[in-house]
Amino acid sequence: MTKGKASVPKDDLVPLVRRAQAGEGDAFTELFHQMHRPVLNYIYRTVGDRQAAEDITQDAFIRAHERVGQLGPPWDFKSWVFRIASNLAIDYLRQGKRFVDVEEPLDMGGPPTTQRPAERQVQRGEAREAVEATLVLMPTKYRQAIVLREINGLAYGEVASALECTYDNARQLVHRARLNFRELHGIRLMASSGAVKCRELEDLLSAFGDGELSAEDQRAVKRHIATCAYCQETEEDLKKVAAMVAGLVPILPSPGWTEGVIEGIQSLNVPPAKPGGSGLEETGEGTGGGTGGGGVGSNFKSLFSGGMWSKVVLAGAIGVAAGLVTVGIVFGMMDVTFTLPVPNPLSVPYSTDGEPTSSPSTPIPEEGVVLSTDDGSSAGVEPPTPTIEPAPTLGPAIAIALGNSNCRYGPDNIYHIVGFLMKDERAPIDGRNAETTWWYTQRQDGPGHCWVANYLTDEEGDIASVPVVQAPPTPTPVDTEPPVVTISNEPAGTQRPNEDDIVIFSATATDNFGIGKIEIWLQAPGEKLPALVRTCVDTSTCSYLGGPYLPGTGMYYSAATDLAGNEGTSSQNTLRIYAVVK
Repeated sequence: MTKGKASVPKDDLVPLVRRAQAGEGDAFTELFHQMHRPVLNYIYRTVGDRQAAEDITQDAFIRAHERVGQLGPPWDFKSWVFRIASNLAIDYLRQGKRFVDVEEPLDMGGPPTTQRPAERQVQRGEAREAVEATLVLMPTKYRQAIVLREINGLAYGEVASALECTYDNARQLVHRARLNFRELHGIRLMASSGAVKCRELEDLLSAFGDGELSAEDQRAVKRHIATCAYCQETEEDLKKVAAMVAGLVPILPSPGWTEGVIEGIQSLNVPPAKPGGSGLEETGEGTGGGTGGGGVGSNFKSLFSGGMWSKVVLAGAIGVAAGLVTVGIVFGMMDVTFTLPVPNPLSVPYSTDGEPTSSPSTPIPEEGVVLSTDDGSSAGVEPPTPTIEPAPTLGPAIAIALGNSNCRYGPDNIYHIVGFLMKDERAPIDGRNAETTWWYTQRQDGPGHCWVANYLTDEEGDIASVPVVQAPPTPTPVDTEPPVVTISNEPAGTQRPNEDDIVIFSATATDNFGIGKIEIWLQAPGEKLPALVRTCVDTSTCSYLGGPYLPGTGMYYSAATDLAGNEGTSSQNTLRIYAVVK
């Protein structure tokens, strides 16, 4: 069967992104309005604490605002902001803050009614609490994948972007997350159904239900399911998992949180008032581009990145005559100092004490020009002599780690980690990838270079001149084969084992990269379902002593997982216990 391919997201947020990149502050505010609740709920499900989730979500949108100019085609803001928030959440968990029990969401249902009686609310509340508790037990990566897919409705390509993995890895993550939830929630142990375990479809079964396969593969999977009892039951279980997780009640932001974040974002789009109580505003332009260079000094990067002011109206009431307000700026009343464009010119030059020196619509009088005074006389005005300051020279491009960050062999999460950047560590930038999403930096923990994601760093210096560096070949997955598992029992032979024997079950697993764990499953004579009787970790052999058992027939088998997460299962062996002839 062919594998599905990630599609380019067709996102209705794209026009807003392009407007935000052009400097429209209201456009980014609208992006926040549309995305803050999904991101907040995703982070809440990841870290399990409302206050932490709100802080992380706010930080994610502030960082997105600072770097929106770096977002290139296809301008997939949704996946991008989820990715920023996801990494901030992982950093939070890695800092020693443990995942806590998920609190109750705000009540959205209102008082009990005849359509929704109190008893039903209690039942639904208990079911929701059970789902919440199961999510808490899941590994973080699985929890993130299932929330992104089931609650936020992201396609596999968007999940891949948010979690920084390949499309195929995202598909596997979603599938394994659903199976993990099923196991933890106790929906059903497939080994107990009597159906022979099937590995033919693997994660394609989830992709089938999600509509992420080609038409040809959809038909092939459908034909297989029609004849495979195991996959029929698995498909039903996966549907139950999806419905249970998707049915969780979303949390609402704390009172005043949304307004506070919006106010903070909007403050980044307003230039600060000049000191001295003049009431005038200073103009300036943000970077707006993807490289972090721009029209303001690096000290103002976090304030102006991605923004642009179309114009600033400077008005001063000089006098009132005939009911009309004459607007002008008096020359010769102060020393004039302004700076040439660096690189974006200020629309109105300012003197050192904060007062405007000229208006764009009022020409500076040339030498010898006579101006009228208030009493009607004429006075010569000496032309101001501008002080021309040289444009500042940007230093070399530097990446500054926002936290402890992995540095990889290539510009993608699929490459191996070859080094680290510690928090606040500075690394010279010698290159970037074509999308400017990864920096090619000099390693600080050894010789050579490595790649660090740009959302993990701040930058300073001449970012605009950083060249594109060719990425190394994409690594080939090193372990995709499941382990080979066998199991047998002793004693074995004529009329053995019998009802007086202790039975030894011995399992062996082999894999070219190592075994993570081995499980032994047993359905003794007289029992209806197989049960997990032994788990062995970090070993290739596992044994279990059982019995004596009553005469009759049962079954046993073994399952193993290698270090890459691939699963293998032995054949199901018949266990025959003989009666002792007296």
